[in-house]
Amino acid sequence: MAMNFEFILGLDCETTGVCVKNNDPLYNKKTKEKHQALSWGFLVIDALTYKVIEKLYLEVKWNEESIQQKEKDPEFGQYAVNIHGLSQDYLDVNGVDEEEAVRQIANLIIKYWGTSSPLNCLGHNVHFDIRFLQDVFERHELTLRFSQRHVDSFSLAHPLWNAHNSDELFNLLVGTERKDHNALEDIEMTLESIKVTRDLFTKFLSENNIERL
Repeated sequence: MAMNFEFILGLDCETTGVCVKNNDPLYNKKTKEKHQALSWGFLVIDALTYKVIEKLYLEVKWNEESIQQKEKDPEFGQYAVNIHGLSQDYLDVNGVDEEEAVRQIANLIIKYWGTSSPLNCLGHNVHFDIRFLQDVFERHELTLRFSQRHVDSFSLAHPLWNAHNSDELFNLLVGTERKDHNALEDIEMTLESIKVTRDLFTKFLSENNIERL
C-alpha cells in the first residue's frame, strides 16, 4: 500500500494543569489562567510498521508565567504535580529551560520531516498535546505545520474497548500498573495499545478470510 507520509510523531506531555470547562485547555481568556508543558515524550514512528525509530524525553523548568501564577495562588499547578510529580523545585534542578526544549524538539522534527513537511501525530487525546506543542513553539517565534490526519488512541479506546481514559486502556491492553504519569512511558503505552488493537483486528480478518482493503 502506498503511503503519503513516512513517519508519525508520537507525543505526550505533562503540564501545570488544564483550563477546565474551557474550549482551550491551555488558556482561559476570562480568568487569564494559562498552563505550560513540563515534560515531553516523543517517538518517531515508522508509518507503515509502527516501529519506533527514535525517542526523546525532556523535563522543562517552570516558565515565568507559571511562576507568577503560583506566587499569586500557591495552589496553582498542585493538582497536576500530585499526578506527575514535576514540582517547581524538582524541575529547577532537573529540567531544561523552554528554549533548550524547543531546540531539541525542533532538531528531532527537522531530522525526519525537514522544515516544511506537515506532522502526522499520534497520542491519546492527541489534540491536547498538539495545542501545548504549538504554544511553546509560537512563544519562541517558530511555526509547526500539522497534517489534518492524526492517530488518536481515545478514538479506538472508547468505541472498541469501552475504556474512558488512558488508565483504563493501558491496564486492559498493556497490563502495566500506572504510577506517576511519565510522558515518555505514556506515549509508549499509547503506541502499544494501538499496536495491540491493530494486531487483534488483523488476526480477526485472517481467521475469517476477510481481505483488508
